Amino acid sequence: MHKATFPVIKVRASFITSLCCIAAALALILSACSTSSPATTATTSTTTNTVGSQSGVFGLAALPGYQVSLFARQTSAFTGPDSLVVDNGFVYIDYQNTTAKDCTDKNTSTVVQYDMHGKMLKTFTVPGHSDGMRADPSTHLLWVTSCEDGNPKFVTIDPASGTITPYTFPPTPHGGGYDDLCFLNGLVFIAASNPSVNAAGVNPFPAIDKITLGNGKVNLTPVLMGNATATDLIASAKTTLNEVDPDSMTVDSSGQLVLVNQAGSELVFLKDPGTPQQTVSRMPVGNQLDDTVWAPSSPGRLLVSDGTTGNTYWINAYPETVYTQAPDDSGVVGFVGVINMMTGFVTPVVIGFAKATGMLFVPNS
Repeated sequence: MHKATFPVIKVRASFITSLCCIAAALALILSACSTSSPATTATTSTTTNTVGSQSGVFGLAALPGYQVSLFARQTSAFTGPDSLVVDNGFVYIDYQNTTAKDCTDKNTSTVVQYDMHGKMLKTFTVPGHSDGMRADPSTHLLWVTSCEDGNPKFVTIDPASGTITPYTFPPTPHGGGYDDLCFLNGLVFIAASNPSVNAAGVNPFPAIDKITLGNGKVNLTPVLMGNATATDLIASAKTTLNEVDPDSMTVDSSGQLVLVNQAGSELVFLKDPGTPQQTVSRMPVGNQLDDTVWAPSSPGRLLVSDGTTGNTYWINAYPETVYTQAPDDSGVVGFVGVINMMTGFVTPVVIGFAKATGMLFVPNS
């Protein structure tokens, strides 16, 4: 893990005050430095514009040791980047455009394929407000979910042929839609988003399902209930979950499935998910978080999208570090940070995002 000393934000008590201090200090640095040349406006060209602790060309501020470079920008044809996939030597960005989160309009989202240098290659149109996208590691098909707030839709995309295949969801027991996906140990999991809650404000419905596809249908098997019992990793005690906002998913360094309960300000860990040996634990983090990734021991970088500015960036990453981001509806917004997994405290490393949304770790080639 990177050993530089960063100002730590204790999210349970002093998150807002600490982040304001960091932002003010970085703003002073930015105001004292010279202006870099403007970034290129073409989404199909490679760019080397960077922002570190000495430049604010993108309106971002980074702690020493972190640099940001522009990968791609939205265009008039597609806007609002969200989910990100790197697979088979290509980058895929899911642009949500102007679409209703509950599929109450007929608008569509756009998945754009780029090469690793940011040159646009292909576009694919998917129904509704697309919010989850992953690549099947065995077939290299893209699995894409839409309309996470209700009336969900699902398609697969074959990037080679351009074939888009729709599948139909069954009625949602939790009343909402479906969001992120995760491939792990030969199984695929999906987050049941925007759930209804009972009179006590508790989600008693499935929060994570196992998903399979067949005969034009999505088949779902509950894996984690919204009110399941878990071990609190900070308190070292049993607790009852309340998954009010199942959102993004990832895999940690030990191979556990990790669910971000965004509005619940916690990370939920499933060891051996979908098996009789499954165990569940959770870590409170004190602020709403979105995509969270575990950087491995090998070198690499983060790919991060900003859904409001339309920019997607590279940010250098340090090995064996846990990175997260705060979206625009969090108590404290607009940063990419590091989580201390012993305490749950979060340290911002790049601030100034309008809507930090998609994020993934990409190994160096």
